[in-house]
Amino acid sequence: MIKLSDYIFEYLESRGIKQAFMLPGGGAMHLDDSLGKSGMEYVCFLHEQGAAIAAEAYGQHTNMPGLLLVTSGPGATNTITGVTAGWIDSTPMFVISGQSKRSDLVGDKGVRQIGSQEVQIVPMITPITKYAVQILNPAEIKYHLDRAFYEATNGRKGPVWLDIPLDVQASMIEPDELEGFQAETVSGNGQADVPFDMENIVKKIKSAKKPLILAGNGIISAGCEEAFYQLADYLGVPVQTTWKSIDLMWEDHALYAGHPGTLGDRGANFIIQECDLLLSLGARLDSSITAFNEENFAPQAEKIVVDIDEAELNKFIMKIDIPVCCDIGIFLKTLNERLAKEQWSDEHRAELEKWRAHCKALRAEYPVILPEYAQKEQYVDGYYFTGILSDMLEENEIIVPESAGVTTEATIQAFRSKKGQHMKHAAGLGSMGFALPYSIGACLAHGRRRTVAIDGDGAFQLNIQELETLHRLQLPVKFFIWNNQGYASIRGMQRNNFKGHYVASDAGSGLTIPHILKVAQAYGLSTFRIENNKEIAETVAQVLKTDGPVICEVMVDPDEVVMPKVQSKMGENGQMIPGKLEDMWPFIGEK
Repeated sequence: MIKLSDYIFEYLESRGIKQAFMLPGGGAMHLDDSLGKSGMEYVCFLHEQGAAIAAEAYGQHTNMPGLLLVTSGPGATNTITGVTAGWIDSTPMFVISGQSKRSDLVGDKGVRQIGSQEVQIVPMITPITKYAVQILNPAEIKYHLDRAFYEATNGRKGPVWLDIPLDVQASMIEPDELEGFQAETVSGNGQADVPFDMENIVKKIKSAKKPLILAGNGIISAGCEEAFYQLADYLGVPVQTTWKSIDLMWEDHALYAGHPGTLGDRGANFIIQECDLLLSLGARLDSSITAFNEENFAPQAEKIVVDIDEAELNKFIMKIDIPVCCDIGIFLKTLNERLAKEQWSDEHRAELEKWRAHCKALRAEYPVILPEYAQKEQYVDGYYFTGILSDMLEENEIIVPESAGVTTEATIQAFRSKKGQHMKHAAGLGSMGFALPYSIGACLAHGRRRTVAIDGDGAFQLNIQELETLHRLQLPVKFFIWNNQGYASIRGMQRNNFKGHYVASDAGSGLTIPHILKVAQAYGLSTFRIENNKEIAETVAQVLKTDGPVICEVMVDPDEVVMPKVQSKMGENGQMIPGKLEDMWPFIGEK
């Protein structure tokens, strides 16, 4: 016999989960005790949102479920933001929440609450999880663990959630008598066996003169990077990435052609608008890529879109010439095997070489970091800073941009990645306050390797309490916090759309932010400040060589704007009119 809560962590350890993120509570007392007695390393956060974000980061970086343990009521509801990010970005997460004992549950009584801190969490989180259940029968624990783990790690990955009442946690069970779950009973979890017209796909690839691959996060999620590199190298086709897959390629790769989108680089947008065949692999082609203007997206191209989720393929307004609902790993394996039988003419190879050279020339002609950025004197230029930082970082380092705001957008645009680096953030949800707990989860996922986080002064406040977690663990996380005196992206939006009528975006409109370095020093962290462009290289070098966690404040221009970008215009009745992907602001001549 074994206590059910002990069984849970023995089970999860046997499935390869080595770390857990948590905050204890009375509603999870047996679970907390069992985790503490297990062989897992547990990391206690100071807010459940921080713990959930760290678990999401861990799942992103390891492709294994990030394990999160929280108590009932507010402990559970506080995690919803982090779990939502995991849902949108297809991150495997395994959430376990405590709950009031079974006799104190609302059930079908029609009241709002009976048990202490009782919240009916399962209906709340069902839309943002692949599998969510409240376990009322202890004998079903193995089934639900099996089912949840399968759902989290198969098909289109995502969060799962088990809500376990106190008396169920404490139940004694006989492991040999438990019934498990059979995967073949599940339907709709990604259509890995759907046939596709490979002959037609190969025909279109061979006939294209300006083909382009858009590589999405689905490739990383499926763990088939090597098959993707094999395909790209064999075809010799230029490759672009999304925000989520930016670390799949690197700046000096011969095939890299940038990342397109509303906040992409201008050269990359010209390339995708000019291509005559677009092979989208595991990318959602969301509005950040299409600039809210599907009809004008890659208008010259026949489009082959491969996605494991049929709903993603059915959402488009634009025409998809060949939609392929399939696991990307199976697709790449099949395509590579089929292409190995093909012969390529010298004429075809010459056409591709000409196209690759054209793509390289376009990106060189329209760089993100302009020479005049280096001449700024009063403040640090964010783009110039990003260029220097990316050049100083080594291969295999971990980079964590914030998930929203000017800091995020400029960093993603300007960062020049190197082979082996890992650069991830919660791009889909785009929430402020992710960088600090995310960097903790990412650093732990890579065995405490040096991690560099880039954040904004406004976003940093939302989970600032996790500086203590960072200090306690003494992780080698180097934080560069852009001080632009509030919410620069909000000020930009208010400046462009409301004639500079600022509301709650800086000190003059109701927002104040504490002294960042004094707060960091109170947590016992080493601190630095960069006042202007001339100080960047020397101070960054000091930050990187300083042991343990470091906070460096970067004094950027409060009015620095993100550019280039595709701008929408506000029409009558507040309707937003999308711009064109190839026509980014600041605008250039039509030719």
